[in-house]
Amino acid sequence: MRTTQLRTGIRVLAAISFAAISIGLTASPATAQEPNIAASENTAAASAGGSSRAAQPAAAKPNSYKSYFVEFRSRSAASYGHMYVLYGQVNGHGEIVKSDIAGLHPKGDANDCENCSLIPWTVGHVLFVPSEIGASDGDLEEKYVTDRYRVMLDAAAFNKVAAHIKQVKAEKPLWNALVNNCVTFGNDVAGVMGLKTPSGANLMKPESYIESLREMNGGKPQKALRFAAPTSPKPASATPPAPTKPKKEPLANLAPSPAVEVSGATR
Repeated sequence: MRTTQLRTGIRVLAAISFAAISIGLTASPATAQEPNIAASENTAAASAGGSSRAAQPAAAKPNSYKSYFVEFRSRSAASYGHMYVLYGQVNGHGEIVKSDIAGLHPKGDANDCENCSLIPWTVGHVLFVPSEIGASDGDLEEKYVTDRYRVMLDAAAFNKVAAHIKQVKAEKPLWNALVNNCVTFGNDVAGVMGLKTPSGANLMKPESYIESLREMNGGKPQKALRFAAPTSPKPASATPPAPTKPKKEPLANLAPSPAVEVSGATR
C-alpha cells in the first residue's frame, strides 16, 4: 500500500515537475526575447544613427566666397601720380557688376570737368584747398594704372568701408599735398579695413605706398578685374540717333558698371 502511494506520489511530483518545466520552456523564450528585442532596437538605433552620421557630410564650412572688393590703385600723371580706391561687387565669374571710385583730390579736377584747372592743385602744395572725393581725371582708364592691391571682403566689412567713405565725403576735408592728400585718404580706408599700413604715408608716392601696403599684408601682384557685360542692352532703334559729342561719365554710385573704359587725359 505504501509502495503504491509512494509510486503515486512520485508520479504526481513527476507530472508537476514536467508541467513546471513545460511552462518554463514556454515562457522562457518570450522572457529571454524581450531584452534581445530591446538590445536589437538599441543596436538598430545605434546603427541607424551611425549610418546617418556617416551618410551626412561634415558640417559645412562657412561660405568663404566673398563678392565685395576694395582695390587700392595708383596711376600715372604729369606729376608724381595719384592714388584712389575702386570698390564694389563682383559676380560668380569674378567680373565687376557694381563699383564706385573714391579718391581725395583738389576741387576742379573731377573726371567730368570740361577744363580741369591746375590752380587748386598748385596752391594746395602750400595751402589747404577745397577738395572732392570721387573719380578724378584719368582714374577710369586702365592704361594709366601703375599698381594695385585688391582685397576681397564680405558684406559687413564692405558696408563698413562704404560708410566710412560716405562720412568723409560729407565732411568735405581740405586737400594739401603734404598733410592731407590722396595717399592719406587711401591709408585711412586701409586702416578701417584692419590692414597693416606703412608709416609716413602722407609723404609717400602713390605707387610706393601701394607696393608697401601689399607687401605688409602678404599680398601678391594682381591682374585687373573685368567688367561684366551689360545684362539688358538697349534695343536697336529704327532711326539711328543723331551723333553727339562724347563726354566722360563717372562710375555711378555702386550702380551697374560700364563695360568699356572712358577716355580722358591725365592731370
